[in-house]
Amino acid sequence: MTLIRDFLVILACLLAGKGIAALLPFAFPGSIIGLFILFVLLSTQWVKLDWVHDGGQLILRHMALLFIPVAAGLLAYVEVLSEGLGLIITSALSGLVLILLVVGRLYQRMQP
Repeated sequence: MTLIRDFLVILACLLAGKGIAALLPFAFPGSIIGLFILFVLLSTQWVKLDWVHDGGQLILRHMALLFIPVAAGLLAYVEVLSEGLGLIITSALSGLVLILLVVGRLYQRMQP
């Protein structure tokens, strides 16, 4: 019964995020808004961690299975991916370096 409650709370946040995303005048992922809503609800303790912990753990435990359909779908675009592989790798590495530099600089500024 607790898993049903956990999933219903997570699903309610997801659906609320998708509803807000549908109202926005620009494209934004509803799942991200839903995660932000869940974060705010947990931070303000309107939703207790016990209400979503077990369901979240179950989802995380089986997360690898959720990526199988995505990986199978990518196989249809192997030609497109192989043409832009250099650009994809360059973008990923430059993004990683940029994130590391910004986080490192922020950490240095926050230290007394």
